[in-house]
Amino acid sequence: MIRASLKHHMGMLLAGVILAAAAIASAAEPIALSASAECVFGGDIRIRQVHFDQIPIVADPPGVTRGGENHFFRFRTRLWTRANFSEQVGIYARLVNEFRHYETGADKNWDWPDEAVIDALFLDLKGMYGGMVDARIGRQDIIYGTGKLVLEGTPKDGSRTLYHDAVRLSVHTGEKNTIDFFGIYNQPENQLALGSENRDLTGYDPAFNDVTESGAGIYMMNRQLETCPFEAYYIYKRESSWITRNEEEIRGRDIHTVGTRWMPRNTRGTSANIELAYQFGETDDDRNLEAWMADAVVRQGFGSLPGAPVLGAGIYHITGNDPETNRDEGWNPLWARFPQYSELYVYAFDAEAAGRWSNVSMPYIALSCTPNESGRLALLAGYMSAPEKSGPGGGGERGWLGTARYDITLAQRVFTNKDRLFGHLLLEVFEPGDYYNVRKTAHFARWEISYEF
Repeated sequence: MIRASLKHHMGMLLAGVILAAAAIASAAEPIALSASAECVFGGDIRIRQVHFDQIPIVADPPGVTRGGENHFFRFRTRLWTRANFSEQVGIYARLVNEFRHYETGADKNWDWPDEAVIDALFLDLKGMYGGMVDARIGRQDIIYGTGKLVLEGTPKDGSRTLYHDAVRLSVHTGEKNTIDFFGIYNQPENQLALGSENRDLTGYDPAFNDVTESGAGIYMMNRQLETCPFEAYYIYKRESSWITRNEEEIRGRDIHTVGTRWMPRNTRGTSANIELAYQFGETDDDRNLEAWMADAVVRQGFGSLPGAPVLGAGIYHITGNDPETNRDEGWNPLWARFPQYSELYVYAFDAEAAGRWSNVSMPYIALSCTPNESGRLALLAGYMSAPEKSGPGGGGERGWLGTARYDITLAQRVFTNKDRLFGHLLLEVFEPGDYYNVRKTAHFARWEISYEF
């Protein structure tokens, strides 16, 4: 009865967000279309080469790595258009295509021309009710905070797309205060695909899991105090039941997350990001959920030194499931199944649930600097452990992680006033500990070049 009541009320909340958008749009004052309506367009081209090997996973049989050596290229192209009918009304659409070629690894090629998918198609209604309310309705990218809870709506196709099928209302309660109300309904397959390849976008293992991820939330952003802006949120998510590639049914779950994020800073170059969140809920087979997250970093800038270096020290802690209890204490990243702190380590979750960060504690130090006007270097070194010793090695030490990334702008305004040519180099290494029963050093290397216009 309790679970049925929760589902009823959460379903009502999700429906309420959608109905509120329709009500606000219909009740708002008439919106006049401008005689100076405009239509603009643009796009981008991205080329990547990736190589990784020896990434450890939790698997049966033990002692294996994630797919062995992988070496591949990714080619992504996107075209977008925005039609602004007035300052208040606009429509945005974007079409994306990506094909891949594997030099080494399983035959996972996405042959040219592959499928073209619409990864953005939304209506913007701005400045309703005297400028207090904005609405965005349709397929859209949504990112809150540092992305630890809401960022990636289609994790199984990597960074090809990030979209959510959603309704979002932004209520501006002051010049520096905003409250967002949103509802999300993400299906396992893109229904707006040309030449569809029937790709699973929300699943957890290589099979087509048929997971629907829906939910709703309230996200408050307060910038009134410049020295300490903060955010607070409540997010509900429903994950439907799904079938693994071994034909095992994983029961659905209802997840409630409450949290807050604080961003203090001062005039001496010191800043911080502190986010705390708590989860509770229930699975369809009557298991209670209870988990928490802490994501905190303190940074000190040295603007007077060459390169303006910034030194940081932080910790990322998310709980794991204790098999000795009848509860599930494993942190659920909601819509944040993406690389987070590491492009390498996100693959380490593939044998459990792809991209599903959980059971990790990582203190780390980080250093970033701008050695020249067009480049930025970012370094990170972290020690990763497992709060629950559930790995094949029996220990609690996941291992040591090191990352180095150099971003560079190669050219600007080459053909137009807005185009840009840019790229990056990324290298990551991971030395596994006794949480695993493999000891070879894992690595991940990538170069990327992109042109946007």
